[in-house]
Amino acid sequence: MIEFKKITEKTVIYDPEGNVLEQMIEQRIDPLTGSVASINTFLGEKAKAFLGTSDINMMLELQEKTKENCPFCNVFQKGAKYRKDFNEEGFFRKNNSVAIPNLFSKCTFDSVIIINHKNHTLFPKKIDVEDFGSAINLAKEIILKARNFDSELMYHVLGMNFLNPGGSSVPHPHFQLHIRKVPYSGVTRLIELSKGYFERFSRNYWEVLIEEEKKLDERFLFDIGDTSWIASFAPQHQKEIVGIISGKSCLADITEKDVESFAIGISKIISFYEDINLHPFTLAFYSSPNAYDRDFFNLQVRICSRPAFKQLYSNYDTWFAPKFIGDEAHTEAPEVYARKIKENIKK
Repeated sequence: MIEFKKITEKTVIYDPEGNVLEQMIEQRIDPLTGSVASINTFLGEKAKAFLGTSDINMMLELQEKTKENCPFCNVFQKGAKYRKDFNEEGFFRKNNSVAIPNLFSKCTFDSVIIINHKNHTLFPKKIDVEDFGSAINLAKEIILKARNFDSELMYHVLGMNFLNPGGSSVPHPHFQLHIRKVPYSGVTRLIELSKGYFERFSRNYWEVLIEEEKKLDERFLFDIGDTSWIASFAPQHQKEIVGIISGKSCLADITEKDVESFAIGISKIISFYEDINLHPFTLAFYSSPNAYDRDFFNLQVRICSRPAFKQLYSNYDTWFAPKFIGDEAHTEAPEVYARKIKENIKK
């Protein structure tokens, strides 16, 4: 019921010295969405030449330079406050995680969830798993609070940009939670496609996908609790990993055990990115507004690496094809980096 479709193309060119140069390109088609990913390992040499790796000294310097006046380190003095009829105290807090409203809102409740207001770090491995859990728990709390405040505020996304190449304007690690009355287009499309699959085959696509990936054992990474982690067959982003939870479709319905599973999985993946010297990353939870969608849709988090942190970096993942057309090109097959992740975890 799931076809992992690949089409191989060959291009032949002459290099500047007149030598024949052959390259094999694999076009992969996502089984559910139909999105295409082009994989050409020959591009890896080009990537090494102009993309490089993170400048660790520059990261350390920025970490120190931005700490003193960081608004998130000093959140209780410098942070914005929620309206009093939503939160009397002005902020939400769990352990060292603190949620405040975004000064530049994009929806009714646009929250910044500081993962640990005491931990100003630019290194993924130094973000504590328990802090990730506290921040995810705060997101759930705010989602439920918003629904009680206004029943039309059903639609939400939780995401994270880390470092400038990852889309972040403040280096201190934080989530962003957006809650509004209008559906999020990308989430809605995925839910509708999942529903269509269920109507055709009477099976949940995501459960079938996990079964198939475990059988193949090429892109399956690990299970943590009720979450399964896989490398995307046709990744739409660089080194894309998906964590999928069984039996849940909405962030509002997750348990403490679920939160812990997501927190541990995220930590493992971003630690791998750091190990290959690609510290910036971006992630987003795809969460349905409805708990009953769990019959055909599973709550999931998608994580990808971003360009290396250095003085002059190239946003190679936002050129015209992925930005407008929706198809991405890759220098490494997901089976390759999936194997590296599993080897990395065993160390």
